[in-house]
Amino acid sequence: MQTREMFNKIHKRYDLLNHLMSASRDVAWRKACCKILPKKENAVVLDLCGGTGDFAVAYKKTGKPKLCIVGDFADKMLNVAAKKDPDLKLAQMDATQIPLADNSVDVILNGFGMRNIPNLDLAFSEAFRVLKQGGYFATLEFFKPEKTISKLFYEKIAPLIIPFAGMMLSKRNAYRYLVLSILNFITPKQYASKARNAGFTLRCTKALDGGLAHIILLEKK
Repeated sequence: MQTREMFNKIHKRYDLLNHLMSASRDVAWRKACCKILPKKENAVVLDLCGGTGDFAVAYKKTGKPKLCIVGDFADKMLNVAAKKDPDLKLAQMDATQIPLADNSVDVILNGFGMRNIPNLDLAFSEAFRVLKQGGYFATLEFFKPEKTISKLFYEKIAPLIIPFAGMMLSKRNAYRYLVLSILNFITPKQYASKARNAGFTLRCTKALDGGLAHIILLEKK
């Protein structure tokens, strides 16, 4: 509940926060992830923890889905998504209790949302349940830094930005939470292991810009 309230409070500045935390590379990363995804005709797509809808909008430019659903537990974030593309279908939802039928989705997108879910195993189980056989689950995420560049950025540079971002956004605690959520998250290898335990097959893992972020592509075979 507290996390949802925090995201609702920062909904107008959330996109700016993503730009700050990614050194303004998040737009290019979403495009790269959409290119990696195998194309599916007339796909039903779920942007899980979709926030303001940027990932869904990026996918629509390349994938041309039949239906694109943005699901998020913060309703004010979804209000921002609605203004970006009126064709998006919006649904307030918990990633651990997805209100969709079994085997009903072709592609699941998740951009910078999985580390905010308390029970990852349950989220993976739900994602596996709603995906069709042959469906894909694409994660774009800030994982626990392992490489020199990512450690330098998230352990040294990002914490120094907090006072400036706090003054600019008037939400210093929210920015602090988002940085700590990265440092306290799991590694890409651990994430892939949890996904396999849920039944997924790992298609690829791709480090972006020295490991500042990673793409992890999973398949339900």
